[in-house]
Order: sequence, then structure tokens, then C-alpha cells
Amino acid sequence: MKIIGIDLSGPSNYKDTVIAILKENKLQLNLEHLQEGASDEEIFSIIKKEIDNGPIYIGIDAPLSYQDGGGDRPHDRSLRAYAKSLGMKPGSIMPPTLTRMVYLTMRGVHLAHMLRSHFGDQVSIVEVHPGVALTSRLPEDKRAIAFSYKKEIESRVQAIEWLTSQMLNNSETTINETSTHTTDAVLAGIAAWHVACKQKSPTWYREAEPPHHPFPFSC
Repeated sequence: MKIIGIDLSGPSNYKDTVIAILKENKLQLNLEHLQEGASDEEIFSIIKKEIDNGPIYIGIDAPLSYQDGGGDRPHDRSLRAYAKSLGMKPGSIMPPTLTRMVYLTMRGVHLAHMLRSHFGDQVSIVEVHPGVALTSRLPEDKRAIAFSYKKEIESRVQAIEWLTSQMLNNSETTINETSTHTTDAVLAGIAAWHVACKQKSPTWYREAEPPHHPFPFSC
């Protein structure tokens, strides 16, 4: 099983977009490649190449829909409540139409629909939240790592060490601890993997609600 995690940035700032290509191996993942600075065309090309080996599960860290009229989607409110129960700040889950989120939402919606319209059932796409994915999997006594990994390199190194020991087996590449984007791309892939793998399960999951919210949301 091939998994792709995408930490997406806005359309004019794709240098901060990272793709993680992962392969399931004995209920763990091999991290095969990290592609930094990926444009929409590069994302498309990578998936087109990888899809020759079978269907792909894709986790995208970006809103893939928005609420008609603006504000929170029902899933945003649910995820925010779950994040708060883990000790996270509620502001880590923002409405897709918030000013600082609009361009990311626009790119996420475009990318998800482009991939689905071209590849059809060969791709399964899920919206993910890497921060919640990490926090909800760490033991409670280690959750402080998740609260600071985006700002402190020491916490990021600890997060990477934990992920490597628990989920990444014999990987061909390593996660660059100098960038939060590489870590989040891997976490996006892990969240998608736990939806796809029958022996795993998400820590939080909401089904797609078409037509307005056509992709599932998971952590």
C-alpha cells in the first residue's frame, strides 16, 4: 500500500509544500522520499508516477471544503472540541474562510478536485490535521512535545524520534528536523494510513458529507 502525505502551503508559497511518499511494510511505514517545495504540477506528476504501482491513499493538510456562508464547518467544531480535550489550544483549528486561511483553502480545494477528477478511484483523499494526529497518538506524558514541536527544534527532534521508533521501519530517507513541514507531511501520511489500513484506526474521523464536504476528515 502506498501512502502520500502532503503538507500544503498557499499557491504562491509552494516552497513550503512538502510531499512524503510512504509504503506500508508489516504494519509500519517506510518513508521512501520527501519532496520539498512542490508545486501543483509536481504533486500531480509524483502521484501519476506512483499510481502505476496501485491505488494511493492521500492525506492533505489543508481545508478541502468550506462552509457555505463562511465560518466553521461542523467538522471544524468537532475537531476543535477534540483538540481541546487533548490539551491543545483551540486556535490551532481555524475556519477555512478565515482571512489567513483563504488562499490555503483555495489551493486545497483545487488540488483535491484535480486529483479526483483525473485519477478517479485510483486515489482516496482525506483531509488531515497533523498537529492533532501527533498529539492524539503520543502518550499523555509526552504530549508537551506536540504542543511545541512547531516552534522548538528540540521538541521536533523528540517527535521525530518517537515517530521513527513507533511507525517508521527501515526507511530509505530521514525527516529533516530543521523544518516543521517535513514532519507534518509524514504525519499527514500517517493519518491517511490509519484510515486505509484495516489493522489501524484513526483517533478522530468524520465521513464525507457531499456535496458540500466531499472528502472525509481524519487525524
